[in-house]
Amino acid sequence: MVLPVQLTRRESSTVTRRRLVESAIDLVRTEGAAAATTGRIARAAGLAQASFYAHFTDRDACLEAAATEIGEHVLARLRAALLPIDGRDLRGSIRRVFAALLDVFVAHRELTLVFIAHRADPTSPLGVGLRRSLGRARADLITAIRLYGVRPSAAEAACYAEILVSVMLGLAESVLAGRVEPELGLDAVADVTYGALRALVVRPP
Repeated sequence: MVLPVQLTRRESSTVTRRRLVESAIDLVRTEGAAAATTGRIARAAGLAQASFYAHFTDRDACLEAAATEIGEHVLARLRAALLPIDGRDLRGSIRRVFAALLDVFVAHRELTLVFIAHRADPTSPLGVGLRRSLGRARADLITAIRLYGVRPSAAEAACYAEILVSVMLGLAESVLAGRVEPELGLDAVADVTYGALRALVVRPP
């Protein structure tokens, strides 16, 4: 006979919080942010609404946590793609980074479109969570730029990282809207990025 595993209070709280976040993500994905009320999030998680407030102060706090959770998933893919840099094929390495990120965005189409729409809204909890993740992505890209042999100033590196983030989000939006074929889009952003980095490597002092 297998006895059920008894969770500690902390473990049980962590599991419940995760259920609420996952329910919020699912509601945002299927019905949009407006549908993710505290009551609906709790019901979708199989909980009473009072349980929601034991873990989040309000709806916005839960949505921000949901956005952060998704952002962390995207960041993990970005970091994994940035590491295997092939010095003999920098353009191919750059393309693989963009391809890994585009795969995530396409796999979560509805969420990607929601977050693109909210990312510039200072009042949106989804935007807050997404901007936090984008900030970490920029920091990772600054490190990657230097790994590619470019030695920009801090201000230049921040500028390049900002542009790369915008390029990636623009590519994702264009592909999801059907305006750009994925492979052609990936080739285009890889060519442009590689060309820019190459120019910076050989730029005279």
